[in-house]
Amino acid sequence: MNIKHGNYKIHRYLSLSGLLGGVFYFSHIIMGRIFYKGYNPLTQAVSDLTALNSPSRNIALIFSVLYGICTVIFVIYFFIYYKGKLNKIVSLGAFSFCIMAVISFLGYTFFPLSTSGYAGTFQDKMHLLVTILVVAFTIISILLFCIGFFRTKNHKYLGIISLCAFIFLATGAMLVNILPKEYFGVAERINIYTVIIYTCILSAWMYKYIIGLLPSSGR
Repeated sequence: MNIKHGNYKIHRYLSLSGLLGGVFYFSHIIMGRIFYKGYNPLTQAVSDLTALNSPSRNIALIFSVLYGICTVIFVIYFFIYYKGKLNKIVSLGAFSFCIMAVISFLGYTFFPLSTSGYAGTFQDKMHLLVTILVVAFTIISILLFCIGFFRTKNHKYLGIISLCAFIFLATGAMLVNILPKEYFGVAERINIYTVIIYTCILSAWMYKYIIGLLPSSGR
């Protein structure tokens, strides 16, 4: 199936929105650290950068929201475009990934930490609930992707990538409970960066796929 030339740019931009989201995410990390003097990524959570009392909140939040918007756009587009095209398991994984992205974007936007760390307020408890839901749907999504892509004829390498992502997530979750609190930030970043990079890989793969559907005369 070829994409009509008139719609090609729209499809191309939508497929790249996942990569753009990754750029915004790491920009929020970089800018947050610049404006948060004394921030220690080894011990502190990423969410500390946008906590209500954080000195970096205003600037970091801008890039964080842009990341969320781009990621939600991409995962919804990914689900709609590939629904029924590969197999039901991949479609289910994409749907679960959509739920994760929406919960992450809305949850962390409306329920940032009240202060750096965990103060136990209602705001913080909701933030923790969002985190639990995001982790659960992320694990479910990547497991489904792993199984689904392995069952395809031409995309088994994405199954391998999904399996690697799951191993990294499992490792990060294990380290959260094993490493001393002084290294909480390291364990957390293994999980978060795995999801961000995995999304970027899906985005790059989809971009390549979209280009492959464009008629040669229109490239």
